[in-house]
Amino acid sequence: MVFIELLKKTIDETGGSLCVGLDPHLDQLPERFARTAAGVQAFLERVIEETVQHACAYKPNSAFYEALGAPGWDLLARVIERVHKVGRPVILDAKRGDIASTAAAYAYAAFDGLGADAITLVPYMGADAITPFLDRGGFAFVLASPSNASSRRIVEHGTPSLAECVAELAVELEGRYPHQLGLVVGATHPEAVSTLDRVSGCLPWLVPGLGAQGGQAVTFFEAARQERLMVVNASRSILFSSDPKAAAEAMKREIEEA
Repeated sequence: MVFIELLKKTIDETGGSLCVGLDPHLDQLPERFARTAAGVQAFLERVIEETVQHACAYKPNSAFYEALGAPGWDLLARVIERVHKVGRPVILDAKRGDIASTAAAYAYAAFDGLGADAITLVPYMGADAITPFLDRGGFAFVLASPSNASSRRIVEHGTPSLAECVAELAVELEGRYPHQLGLVVGATHPEAVSTLDRVSGCLPWLVPGLGAQGGQAVTFFEAARQERLMVVNASRSILFSSDPKAAAEAMKREIEEA
């Protein structure tokens, strides 16, 4: 089943569009879990088990696994396998962005090596940084309006803005690669939403920035088209909650009521 079909299925099953980020900050890991690959795996398996009822997808950020060295890369593969066993798709948050030959290697690692269903990409080297992932049949969420504050200096530059140019490129590529492209649009900058909503066609959005980063679902969704397929991510606010299940349920409810 291709990513977008599986995502729609899991949204229907869970009754919501919450994606749970699996970003194991070692300095925030509960004390009872060792700061090792085995300890992180035990922690993440617990989180997956407690949140799967409310999560339509999971999004591991590769940096936190790479920080553990070679064992971390193996751990990332096991986490992806575990998510697939509970019937959820995986968005690999790797933010890759390089020339075509290098992108092809990244694509092989993500989709064939790790088994991810989708990946986040940085598009500033142009279509060459994106199409190798699509040629492997994977799905790509391309960064248009990231959630961090300092990104505004870059993505809002120019007329049209860089964010708009990224959206237009993604729409253009979607014509060649149907149902394989989406955009990353952060919930922390609702002022950018209406413009991107207008220029991004029917592309799905991955929406980071709720919870620990301060994004508000109500403010964001007021400016966005309600019929657009969106996957709304929360990471630390769920992952390091004393009760991940309750935190996931509350976040899903906030999204539904927005």
